[in-house]
Amino acid sequence: MALMNNYETRNITYTNTRCLALGWIAVVTLGAIGSHAEDTIGQPREFLKTPYPRVAMLWASVRGDNSLESMARHDLIMSGVGRLGLVWDGDPRGFADCFTSDSVAIAKRRIAEIRKLNSDTVIIGDLLFYEYPDSWLPEDHSWWLRKDGERQQFWPGTHRMDWYNEAYRQHVVRQTVALKEVGVDGVFYDNIRNESQPWVAFLTAVREAVGDKFLILANAGYAVGKYDFAAPYLNGIMYESGWSHKRTRWDDCIRQMQHTESLLKQPQISLIERFEEIRGRAGWPGDPKRGQKPPADDAARRWSLCYSLCIGDFYYLLSDNTSHRHDWYPEYDVKIGLPIEPGERVNSHVWQRRYEKALIVVNMPGATVPYEVKLDKPAKDSLTGKFGTSFGVLPGEGRILVTSE
Repeated sequence: MALMNNYETRNITYTNTRCLALGWIAVVTLGAIGSHAEDTIGQPREFLKTPYPRVAMLWASVRGDNSLESMARHDLIMSGVGRLGLVWDGDPRGFADCFTSDSVAIAKRRIAEIRKLNSDTVIIGDLLFYEYPDSWLPEDHSWWLRKDGERQQFWPGTHRMDWYNEAYRQHVVRQTVALKEVGVDGVFYDNIRNESQPWVAFLTAVREAVGDKFLILANAGYAVGKYDFAAPYLNGIMYESGWSHKRTRWDDCIRQMQHTESLLKQPQISLIERFEEIRGRAGWPGDPKRGQKPPADDAARRWSLCYSLCIGDFYYLLSDNTSHRHDWYPEYDVKIGLPIEPGERVNSHVWQRRYEKALIVVNMPGATVPYEVKLDKPAKDSLTGKFGTSFGVLPGEGRILVTSE
């Protein structure tokens, strides 16, 4: 163990030296660009005015199209660092605190190209921290999480990291600083857990290092209302699909989501994702159906999108499963503007909300009867194409009633 500790120290010191040098180069380069460099390569200035529905990309882009043009269709792009062209500068890779200078140049070009295509998209970089591939660190390294001396597996081929280890947390802080210097708008931390002490210590250190303007998005997984201790440091929560599976009662869920949203830093970038396939461990490594498009669940898409539009200001994604592959649907292109009032609870399962160009209505799963919408003027449902003044909304369904062009 003593030998490993010495090896660990040598590699961290070497990596930090390279990162300091690269950081100095980045500062000089930005200074040469001019006083508006932060506006050019950092957080877009108009994304809060982006009309709804706002569609998110999580790792994977539109099915069958991995181009930058495809990525730029989304209003929020959460990408792995490799997808941006970044390469960690370390051997083994788990020691790296920063990226190679060549890859930083590539990533900056890709980010600039995406912004030319969609100047207001929010670009978030994912930092892999909850688990590492087994090849990233020596097996007996102190950063692995252990129970009874054994590493704890997560995905096949990966093991969990010890989030209570301050040296490891500081490593992730340095990686976050390196990501910020590339020019993305923020960072994504996957798999937040109910561990308030290390998370608060970590997020405090991150905010001290990157400031308040850098966006932080964290994945709450299938939990709702469990991570309010972290919310004041975050700009957004990612609600992965399981929060909605087989749920039939909604008041507590909505209350908890809205309370968490009230605690977040501004600007807010929370998102709701719904899986089309909810089979157990669908899309996990080893799933024989991984990569195959699941059977369509159009009703789930309609009600979950309308839910996201009614109960708060969320980005949205319908994806296959844990692969996060997805299609692009026509209603994503029918922009309804910004909300003009908060969502309104009609009854225990029905919510509605008015936008500049539409009325959104959702009748959530568990309702026992349809809900009837009566309008003074004709509208077109962008989800089904139906046109009229009367719309029935079945349980587990939603309507986006476009009332003006």
